[in-house]
Amino acid sequence: MSIRLCLGEYAKNGYEPENMGIVIYSVEELCFFIRENACLLEEGLMNEALILWLEKECGLVSLAEELKKALRKKVSLKAFVDILLEYTGFFSPREKKEILESIMENSSMTISQKRKAKADALLERGQIGLAGREYGRLLEQTEHHEKEQRSRLYHGCGVCLARLFYFEAAGNYFLKAYQLGGRMDSLQQYLLALRLSRPEEEYLEYLRENEEIYEDSLRLEEELEKWKADWQESHNASLLERIRLEKQADPRSYQDRLKERIEYLKDAYREMVTIQSHAN
Repeated sequence: MSIRLCLGEYAKNGYEPENMGIVIYSVEELCFFIRENACLLEEGLMNEALILWLEKECGLVSLAEELKKALRKKVSLKAFVDILLEYTGFFSPREKKEILESIMENSSMTISQKRKAKADALLERGQIGLAGREYGRLLEQTEHHEKEQRSRLYHGCGVCLARLFYFEAAGNYFLKAYQLGGRMDSLQQYLLALRLSRPEEEYLEYLRENEEIYEDSLRLEEELEKWKADWQESHNASLLERIRLEKQADPRSYQDRLKERIEYLKDAYREMVTIQSHAN
C-alpha cells in the first residue's frame, strides 16, 4: 500500500467528534485521531455529518461516496474505519491491523464501559471539564444496584474536582466511592481531600472520632512526606529557592522573576484544566 501525503484539503471549518474535546481539520488528523482513540470509538462516529465534512471541507468526494455506501449498508464500525484507512493509506498494514483489532476489542464492551473508558482517557489528557461531564452523565444513567461501577464513577468525579482544587467537594465524591466499593485508593484520596480542605485541628478531631481509619491516615502522612521530598528535589522547588536567595542581592529582580515564574505556573495550570467552549 502506498503512502499518501497531504491528501485532500485543509478544512476551513473543523469537525468535532462528539464528546472528545478536539477539533479536526484534515483527513490526516482524522486518521490519527482514530488511531489514538481506537479502543474508545463508538458507532456514532459513522454519521452523515462526518461524510459531508470529508466531501465539502476536505474535497474527498470519492471517499465520501464510498462511506455513504457503507453507511447505507449499515456496516460495522470496523468496516467503516477500514474503508477510511485503506483509502488514505497513512498507516502501514501492520498499523492498520492493530487499529482494527483495537476496534474489535472495543466492540465487546458495553456502552457504559466504553464511555467510562472515554472519560478516563479525557481525564488522563487533562481535559478535566469534559471528563467530569462524562462521569456525571454516566452516574445519572447507572442503576443504583451497580455499586462497583458507581464507585468508580464517583472516584473519577472526585479526581476531576481535586484537580480543580475543589477539595471539599472532591472529598464528598471520594467518600461515596469508598462507601460503595471499599476501594482503599478512594479512602486515601478522601483523607487527603479532607486534610487539604479543613483546618488541622478539625482534621485531627475527625480522626479521633473515626478511629477505624486512623491507621490509614498514618499511611497517608508517610506518602505526603515522600511527595514533599520529591517536590524539594524538583526543578520548580530549586528554581524558587534560587529566586529567594537572589532577594537579598536585588529585591527588584527577585520580584520580577517571582512574578514571571508564578505566571508560568498559572499558564501551565490553565492549560491543564482548559474546558473546551463547546463542552459548556
